[in-house]
Amino acid sequence: MLDHILQCVQAFEREHKTSPDVVYINPLHYEGLYRYHSGLFAGHKPFPSGIRLIIVPANLLTHPEGALLSDARSRPRVA
Repeated sequence: MLDHILQCVQAFEREHKTSPDVVYINPLHYEGLYRYHSGLFAGHKPFPSGIRLIIVPANLLTHPEGALLSDARSRPRVA
């Protein structure tokens, strides 16, 4: 799951020539991250590259999506 999220970040960077500030994930993505990479959530360490994860309902999001905070008020574009 972590590889999939990082690929999403890289795709966003290629398309927009900048890193996303946030990555939208659903609860299943979060569960996979926590299960296999629980160290990412220990001690309030920032996610790699300082990206924030925002969990949204699974019925609204099938795949992780990157976005800039300035765009976070509206539905993020697919990375």
